[in-house]
Amino acid sequence: MTTRFDPAIFGNLRTFDVAARLLSFTKAAGELNITQSAVSQQIRNLEDRLAYPLFVRHHGRLALTQRGQTLFETSSRAFHDIERTLTRLDSKGSVLHVGCLPSFALGWLMPRLPDFHRENPDIVVRLEAKFHNALTRQAMRAGNIDVAIRLDHLDHAEADAEPILDEYLIPVATPEYLTRHPAFASGQSLEGVTLLHDAMPWDGAPEFVEWRTWLNAQRPDWLPGLGGVQFNLSTLAVGAAQNHQGVAIARTSLVMDDVRSGRLVDVFGRHTPAPARYVLLTERHENPDFRRFSQWIREECRKFDRTRKTWLLEARPARTA
Repeated sequence: MTTRFDPAIFGNLRTFDVAARLLSFTKAAGELNITQSAVSQQIRNLEDRLAYPLFVRHHGRLALTQRGQTLFETSSRAFHDIERTLTRLDSKGSVLHVGCLPSFALGWLMPRLPDFHRENPDIVVRLEAKFHNALTRQAMRAGNIDVAIRLDHLDHAEADAEPILDEYLIPVATPEYLTRHPAFASGQSLEGVTLLHDAMPWDGAPEFVEWRTWLNAQRPDWLPGLGGVQFNLSTLAVGAAQNHQGVAIARTSLVMDDVRSGRLVDVFGRHTPAPARYVLLTERHENPDFRRFSQWIREECRKFDRTRKTWLLEARPARTA
């Protein structure tokens, strides 16, 4: 018998969608501002109507059945589209919600966004800083994110994530710090030098992965001295370097302007490809606002990459390594 889509099942589907996202009837009740028993009753009504279970208890925790997972994938997209449409209709202009890594947002995207707004005055970009584990497609739908920019490990990137910008790693420090550590600046020794790290450039990243990548390629003899201070944002590690606290291993997209201005020094003039790249994620390819934003950011990345290649080719060691 075919299940009819009527107002009663619509209400139950909304409750199911929230419970499936949170995997908790108690949390769903809090979000929907109803009682837990009301959530349970609506889920039972929906399961009775469909004639198959949507949830099971697995090791004391709530889990979706296979059919429940299939239904949730469709319901989450549908409710997200409805909410976005209502927001668009209520708004005087179009709002594009962009989730972006905090460091990339601060160091690269924000300075360029005024250009996008000048070219597209009818689109308002609402930038939301999101860490890696928040930039899954399910989290994007739950958080009403239209577009996400994420740093993905090259070996574990999503198949349909669109690469937009490769990365390179360079050690950076202030001229003052290098003056205080001449043996390091001349490439003789790591002794007495504090290495600064982004503790988690992507989900599951090994400890010290970016410094280890550079040292493996450029100075493997220094690997035994690998250690130092870790931060949860790349911009914090770079900020510590700017305050003469050590040497940061930096992604070129975040420090090229600081190096060109002289605020920081590319210590050895040697860059190494990073083990991750920036990618674009979306589920709204048909959205004309997304198409305009994605076309713009692709072109910005291409322009930046051309400038960066010239800069890297012209880079010369600040000291003899």
